[in-house]
Amino acid sequence: MERQTTKFDRPGPGLGRGGFTLLEVIVTIVIAAIMGVFFAQFVGTNVIRSADPVYRVQNLSGAAHIMEYMNADYKRLAATQSNFLTIFKDYVTYGNTTAKPAGYEGYPYYGSYQVLQNDYVKFVSGAEQPETDPANQRVLKVTIRRGDQAVTALFTR
Repeated sequence: MERQTTKFDRPGPGLGRGGFTLLEVIVTIVIAAIMGVFFAQFVGTNVIRSADPVYRVQNLSGAAHIMEYMNADYKRLAATQSNFLTIFKDYVTYGNTTAKPAGYEGYPYYGSYQVLQNDYVKFVSGAEQPETDPANQRVLKVTIRRGDQAVTALFTR
């Protein structure tokens, strides 16, 4: 009886024809990597920037909250002090630090903010101008900033 042997030099039908070559696999991986980089840049930028509106709202809310504290002190001073606008101007100047100069230790701490403007102003023909005459200093313009948001208020005598 003669024995049959299988020859492995030529695959038969269905053997060795269903796989990918190494070159096809490498090309597919490179294309997928390039597409992944583009996708990551597109999505990554939007994800990073998606928190910006939340930070803006938090900063604006914090600045408005500080301005409300200032407004409460302004009303209290107006009811109890004759030179309340001068005292209040100092409150605004030193209300963002806990280390106050001598003589200002009892002044309130409103929180963390930056004073952009804390000066007396007057309005002439609808335009704002600085008021330098101490006798006419009746309107105090206060602008504070917290983060990237600013709040302005006018306090009068």
